[in-house]
Amino acid sequence: MAHLLFWGGTLSILIILSGLVLYAAHGGFNDRAIELHRAASWAGQVHPREVFVSIAEVARGLEARPMRPTAVIALGLTLLLMTPVAGVVVAIAGFLADGDYRYAVIATIVFALLVVGTVMARRAG
Repeated sequence: MAHLLFWGGTLSILIILSGLVLYAAHGGFNDRAIELHRAASWAGQVHPREVFVSIAEVARGLEARPMRPTAVIALGLTLLLMTPVAGVVVAIAGFLADGDYRYAVIATIVFALLVVGTVMARRAG
């Protein structure tokens, strides 16, 4: 699990940094600043194209030609957030393989809480 967390974090940071380099190369730092407090999207409101509110929007930003640097940054941040979740899944499998069912149950409860929190956040937004 330590390797997963290390390499997941390292890869996500490298993706974020490459997105920042692309952003700078496309003159992004000379452009207008994104005011996130104004860009926050409420139900039914349109948000700026620089702000991603779903994985589908990140995928569209990565598929666009030219690729949007902010989508690369969003991909890195998403990977950074998903790395600990993947770590919990690996921990469940490891505990089950070792026959340590008590910790497998605890890790499963943690994973279930992460899923419930994600679902609740999606419904609230």
